[in-house]
Amino acid sequence: MVDVTSVNRSDMNQPLPDITIGIPTRNGGALLSRLLARVVAQETPRRFEVLALDSGSTDASLDVIRAHPVRLLQIAQDNFDWGRMRERLFEEARGSIVVNLSQDAVPARTDWLERLIAPLSDPAVGVSCGSSIPDPERPFAQFQWERNGYYYFTREIAKFTRRYGKGLSFANTAVRRSVWEALRIDPQATGEDFGFQMKLHAAGVPIAFPDDAPVLHHHNYTLRGVYRRCRNEGLALRQMGCAYHEMDLVRDLLSTRKYIQWLREVKRGSLRSAAEWVYPVLRPAAVYHGSRFARKMVWY
Repeated sequence: MVDVTSVNRSDMNQPLPDITIGIPTRNGGALLSRLLARVVAQETPRRFEVLALDSGSTDASLDVIRAHPVRLLQIAQDNFDWGRMRERLFEEARGSIVVNLSQDAVPARTDWLERLIAPLSDPAVGVSCGSSIPDPERPFAQFQWERNGYYYFTREIAKFTRRYGKGLSFANTAVRRSVWEALRIDPQATGEDFGFQMKLHAAGVPIAFPDDAPVLHHHNYTLRGVYRRCRNEGLALRQMGCAYHEMDLVRDLLSTRKYIQWLREVKRGSLRSAAEWVYPVLRPAAVYHGSRFARKMVWY
């Protein structure tokens, strides 16, 4: 696909924006319109632009984007790579602060943007990462192992957080453009936010985690979908030096803490799907598969 940029209700001759809000899109569905409406309704004295990078949507996403004051860039889906996509987003952004927002992460309040960028008033802080909270309007319940805080119970995540601290998520993050220009983002099939965090750590750039800039963002998964996601995470962490070995697999499978939580969920009747019922065993198996055998990301 040839890159095509279109601008709707956005004059490129106007003064440069203070902030670019970059949103990767691909088949965003009905939620995308709600997200864009909430983004453009932000209450802030700062000039901001909204930039959508679409990688081959086949639903109505492009029509939804063009119905809002959004700058649209269409990029090829072939050989898609999250690191290269994120690098392209920063290259196209015109603001001195670049906000990364997932297409399914809806700002929870009209001052979300101001709250998210507030920590950057400290010149020592290079990145600000907001939180995610369940979305009461989403038509599906949150995946139970996400809701109860046990989604990332495996040892490769523990290795990463011991080395680099609380994980950065590009689902809801503001980055100084100058920090990105100094560090850049490497090609990365998935997990490019963790890869960027490693560079921030090496450069001594602090990350702020404000708790008052949340987005409404939760998931549910099919059995196939959650297996593929966990597999991708195993691949990404291996590429970042946090491989998941056979002994990690054995120790995670034998660890009792998650099974105690599983029994609690059974008693509450809160396990609704096959994916939720088998997750304590599925995640270690999928992460091991990704870390040991995977060579490229798969869509889920």
